[in-house]
Amino acid sequence: MRTLTKGELARKAIHYTASLIPLIYYFFVERRTALIILGIISVIMLVAEVSRMLVPPLFSFYLKIFGWMIREHETKNSLTGATFVFIGSFLTIFFFPKDIATTVLLFLTIGDPTACLFGMSFGKIKIFNKTLEGTLAFVISSLIATIWVPGIPLHAKLIGVITAAAVELLPKNFDDNIAIPIISGIVISLLGL
Repeated sequence: MRTLTKGELARKAIHYTASLIPLIYYFFVERRTALIILGIISVIMLVAEVSRMLVPPLFSFYLKIFGWMIREHETKNSLTGATFVFIGSFLTIFFFPKDIATTVLLFLTIGDPTACLFGMSFGKIKIFNKTLEGTLAFVISSLIATIWVPGIPLHAKLIGVITAAAVELLPKNFDDNIAIPIISGIVISLLGL
């Protein structure tokens, strides 16, 4: 078991808070409005990220504010997970109907951080650099978080969330904040929904 740092707990809290994206989209905002808002936020985030990569004083300021919670690969030459969440949310809402987009974004914002927290705290059975316990926590928490979303049968959610958990589980050179909702959304769509 790895120790959960203050930074990792803060990252997971932010990840859970990102559940507001699919919830606000589902209950309060039309697709076009959601795309405009997420598009603007994504562009602002990208400009801020590129600026801090290219301008040394901005990078120093970035490290002073966020250094305690960022991962090593998010320092100089990579986008942060938060930016990928906004881009992934934009793409998911762009490509999928509301029920599917809401479901797979909840897989991302509930299942992914739960897998990390549970796996780091209780995981014993290793699969690649993750744990079986974390993967099971991903599936169970995602199903609970999406049980209320109509229009997608339970078997489709189950196949979709197993796909999402597999994406999160596998070693990769891409950010799963985009891959989890897009790939699981494609799978649910292919099931005929």
